[in-house]
Amino acid sequence: MPTSYHFQYLGSIICKNGEIEEKQWPKTQILLITPPPIDENGRLRNPYSENPVTQPERTNEAAGAYAKACIAVAEECGIPVLDLWTKMQQFPDWENAYLRDGLHLTPSGNRLVFEELVVKLRDEGLSPENLPVDLPLFTEIDVDDPLKFFDKY
Repeated sequence: MPTSYHFQYLGSIICKNGEIEEKQWPKTQILLITPPPIDENGRLRNPYSENPVTQPERTNEAAGAYAKACIAVAEECGIPVLDLWTKMQQFPDWENAYLRDGLHLTPSGNRLVFEELVVKLRDEGLSPENLPVDLPLFTEIDVDDPLKFFDKY
């Protein structure tokens, strides 16, 4: 998908003319997350299929363009954004530390996303400990009548 279309489409989902669609989702808080970077050499070493052109199917330049579009939509709509594309590349050897095949996150990559997300949520006045529970804990569900408990939610 061309980044200009991605920018337009993402923006139309979240807001119109810089205004969040609060009528549709009055209690929803939105946080955009950019795509992570791409390690092109890692993609070449771990292709999805045979790659006769020896070019990665994704590039870090393209991921960066999508990240910039995501940031621009967040700024236009006045919502927070977590910029993983920039954050991950601030660390030495990010390609191996955070990406297992040039695309998918390693345990350390997942940890970084989690830690950065918690920080961003707290910056926005949210914390995982204080988020409202919207579904029952599995221990509270009656195995003989599982739907009964969902009536409360």
